[in-house]
Amino acid sequence: MKISEVHLLTDSLSETEFFYKEKLGLKVVVKTDELLFFKVGISQLCFHLSDKIQKPVYHVAFDIPENRLLEALEWIRERVELIPFETNEIIDFFNWNAKSFYFYDTNGNILECIARYDLKNVSEENFNGNSFIKISEIGFVVADVFEFCDEVNQQYQTDYFIRQPKRENFSVLGDDYGLFIVSGENRNWFPTMHRAQPFWAKVFFESKDKRHEILFNP
Repeated sequence: MKISEVHLLTDSLSETEFFYKEKLGLKVVVKTDELLFFKVGISQLCFHLSDKIQKPVYHVAFDIPENRLLEALEWIRERVELIPFETNEIIDFFNWNAKSFYFYDTNGNILECIARYDLKNVSEENFNGNSFIKISEIGFVVADVFEFCDEVNQQYQTDYFIRQPKRENFSVLGDDYGLFIVSGENRNWFPTMHRAQPFWAKVFFESKDKRHEILFNP
């Protein structure tokens, strides 16, 4: 599964542009009074201005080269505050054969840089704003996790992620190339104390060589 576009809400396009352009070094590819598109490797991260919802919070993960994790950590640390987990900044998802670290953007979104060692995406370049490979995860918050997952799987021919056990309040759809992180409403976004809440989102993705769109409008 490959995620090509993720559309989210923000209550401040100016703060969002400053963070992703000036802090992370992402290129702005579309800019209007109500919309911002950023290039994230081979994918796009899009923010829509919303006056109705204050501070919507999402989880988004970016793939980074597997051999640049420590360098990426230091590069991000120089620009933003990291989110630690207990005493660790790097978290080992051994079941996924991946390691990652987390940080906030100016909207309060919980961002993750993740190195997936089965993808063999070594880079010889020093880490910079062009090193983000793609968006590889987007979070959805729902009342019934299994019902949502089964509906998505049936409609889009996706499946549960084989590396992650299914749970009533947390399940994952997709594969190493792209994942939908599905959370119940009664838990916090890992690794924070921020309660997961549902917000509007739109996602374009490919599954089994077909292009799909999910409009999530809770």
